[in-house]
Amino acid sequence: MKKSIKVKIVDHPDELIIKARQTAEKHGLRFTGDTEKGLIKGLGIEAHYLLQEDVLTVKILRKPLLLSWAKLEQKVRTLMNINQNIG
Repeated sequence: MKKSIKVKIVDHPDELIIKARQTAEKHGLRFTGDTEKGLIKGLGIEAHYLLQEDVLTVKILRKPLLLSWAKLEQKVRTLMNINQNIG
């Protein structure tokens, strides 16, 4: 099952990616990509992100069965340091 999260970002894209990469590595996840697109993978999670202007779309492709979608969405928001949903 796949799910997408779309959020409006307020940080500069370069800052967002640097912070997200540091947070991911700290939590044992692999974060590859740039200010346009990339991959977050590890611990049974696989997600792709796409950054267009000030909208970040994270498409979750795989998650552990016991991890709820709500908890995973919260973890993605923490990783990307974002809180505002746009749809």
